[in-house]
Amino acid sequence: MRGLITAILTVIVSAPLGARDFAIQAPDEVHTRQSVEVHWTAPVADGQLLEIRPEAEDARRVTYSYVRNNPERIEAPEQPGNYLLTLIHEGAVQAARPLRVVMATATIDGPASAGAGETIEVRWSGPANRSDLISWALRDGEFLRRSSYGYVGDAQQGARTLRAPAQAGEYDLIYRSGSTILARYPVTVGSVSASVSAPPSVHAGSRFTVAFEGPNNAGDRLTFSERGGEPRSGIGSYVYVGNTTDQSAVLRVDETPGEYDVVYVSNDEVIGRAPIDIIAASVDIEGPGQIPAGLRFGVTWRGEANAGDMILIEEGDQARHDYRHDYRYIDPAEASVELAAPDASGDYSLVFRTRGGQILDREPLSVTRLPEPPGQLMVTQRRASLDSDDAVGVILDASGSMLQRLGGERRIEIARATLIDLVNDTVPEGTGFALRVFGHREADSCRTDLEIPLGPLDPARVSTTIAGIDAMNLARTPIAASIARASADLAGVEGQRILVILTDGEETCEGDPASAIAALRELGWDIRVNIVGFAIDNDELEQTFESWAAAGGGHYSSASDADSLSQAMTQAVATPFRIIDEQGAEVATGVTGDEAVSLPPGHYRIVSAGQTLNATVGSEERTTVTLDP
Repeated sequence: MRGLITAILTVIVSAPLGARDFAIQAPDEVHTRQSVEVHWTAPVADGQLLEIRPEAEDARRVTYSYVRNNPERIEAPEQPGNYLLTLIHEGAVQAARPLRVVMATATIDGPASAGAGETIEVRWSGPANRSDLISWALRDGEFLRRSSYGYVGDAQQGARTLRAPAQAGEYDLIYRSGSTILARYPVTVGSVSASVSAPPSVHAGSRFTVAFEGPNNAGDRLTFSERGGEPRSGIGSYVYVGNTTDQSAVLRVDETPGEYDVVYVSNDEVIGRAPIDIIAASVDIEGPGQIPAGLRFGVTWRGEANAGDMILIEEGDQARHDYRHDYRYIDPAEASVELAAPDASGDYSLVFRTRGGQILDREPLSVTRLPEPPGQLMVTQRRASLDSDDAVGVILDASGSMLQRLGGERRIEIARATLIDLVNDTVPEGTGFALRVFGHREADSCRTDLEIPLGPLDPARVSTTIAGIDAMNLARTPIAASIARASADLAGVEGQRILVILTDGEETCEGDPASAIAALRELGWDIRVNIVGFAIDNDELEQTFESWAAAGGGHYSSASDADSLSQAMTQAVATPFRIIDEQGAEVATGVTGDEAVSLPPGHYRIVSAGQTLNATVGSEERTTVTLDP
């Protein structure tokens, strides 16, 4: 109908300004809601108004448009019939012409049947008027306002996907223009179901694997409900089934014991469930009972601990949770943490605190003074102790926030320069190296790309690739998905694996990084997951990063500028060491380049990467030991 021949018929209506100077040109016939092109002439440039009104005398206008351009456009009425197209100036009709409006036509086609919530392909042809859409209606009935829909845009024919209604029944696919349904196609929507398999019980705060089978419709998710009830927050995590593999997912429960269900939700309807009981967790911790001020010491734990739980030191026996003294998030794969005693003697408590803030155990700790002040032992290294059997994997955040400026440079520019220095000056050539980047390819996307597949480090080649990476505005942050792919990125490595995540923000793709890290650790690899937070000013987020890194057997470093980022990235690939005293007991651990360790005066052995060095620590003296490259 857009190809209607334009008849140039002008009706001049007398008016005070010299009627013969006003004229309009337009088609004789158009279809409903068509955008009509109108050419006009007038003795003045401003103040004109186009109106379409029924032919009847004194009829009110149906549509109108202010005249700003020549030609100007006006939308035809939605009801077919005979109308007048008029040009108005100073409240009077200056020119008019008849306009016949006929009903627009459309077609729509799709499958004869679909499952509830299933995504189907729909084909259409139609007038493609402004805001025309394809959607759903009851069979031969009214438009379903809360159903899935899609605008056709300016395409007069095409195809797109549409999600079927959540309830089984008889429906019509429709092409809708304004409030008029121009075409229908019958579709029978059948009911869908899912099966869910979960352990009968788990302890509070834990993560566990759920197996499922379901329709895998867009937006389907696994989450929790009270026994036999509807899904609700506050019981545990959720995961979209589209982000899972092998028909299984990892969920986390919160810390309130009770009877619940794991539920499969499709189109906001529960179509599958499995009962699960959350039972209270129990943890026992054991410390030294007494420790000299300022010294490091180990604390062991046993029980049902989870990633995000911590052991901390508090004054006296009252809960403060202000972290004025040392604390460590636990690694669920390890049964101990290392803390530094407060510098002031007195009575303290060792506290096991869950991710949700519950206190599961508390043990007394007496801090005493050494007969003489301690000394300091610093362990450094010129170059990381890595070789061709080892591998470093870097995950670089190049999302939109990395375009922000810091000291005159964009964050991504600082990150690029730091990575180039890392591969040239710190990681030995020939070490296994892989680089994964997210945020640099597509806006508003959770895409993550392996830019440098695992291979022996070639500093010049890797530097060239890094130099070409730039952040993209509005790109999102798929931290969990990037970590999950490390199982493939770092496969086949015989030695140790170090995964370094450099990011300036939180997960924004609805992933669960803690579960992704736990899955990596469950592979049985010798792997450390280190996280470097760049220009982060959120204490809660930094604590979250700390807990993730601890669960990955690594550590978290915070960087606020170029110098501290360089130091943090160097430390992320640093070599672990152990300090052994004269009695053969391990008294401290760390990584090269970390803070100096306070120790009582005496003789010690530093054991690291096959090396053993001796050191003597004097009272109130600082001793530095450098490992061989």
